[in-house]
Amino acid sequence: MRCFIAVYLPEDVKENLREIRFDEQTAGIVKVSDYHLSLKFLGEVNELKLERVKKELNRVRFKPFKLKLDRIGNFPRDKKFIRVIWIGVTPKRKIIDLMKDIDNLLVSLFQREKRFEPHITLGRVKTVRNKNKFMEIFDLKIERDFKVNSFKLIKSELTENGVMYETLEEYS
Repeated sequence: MRCFIAVYLPEDVKENLREIRFDEQTAGIVKVSDYHLSLKFLGEVNELKLERVKKELNRVRFKPFKLKLDRIGNFPRDKKFIRVIWIGVTPKRKIIDLMKDIDNLLVSLFQREKRFEPHITLGRVKTVRNKNKFMEIFDLKIERDFKVNSFKLIKSELTENGVMYETLEEYS
């Protein structure tokens, strides 16, 4: 099964993100329906490995902390060929520390994260019709904070109706 580890956002914060409107006349964007901040993508995991992951994740200890939605960004970083629109978080230090703790505990099972940019994916860009108008999305500021007091081990399944997520475990 395909799995990842993420922080899920409170419903009111998700609602704020759903209010971000992409101008359909400017770009074809596939919006994300389930906003989360990925800490580590595990990929395909068999049952035996999954049990080891769960055991290791039970060892993670952290104090709850606050994050604030920050600026809107894109991947790849070059604005000439944008594929993903995301919103960052600040301060980054505590979420990076949590990711590193998880990464260190799972190092015998998975490769270490090479580049980690804490972000929440807003949408995937298919086409851009009016680049100047489209670029206005990067001027948006959403000042919203939320508390991180848990993270989840998630199973993701690609279906013809899109990606389906299932929480396997929650850790706090």
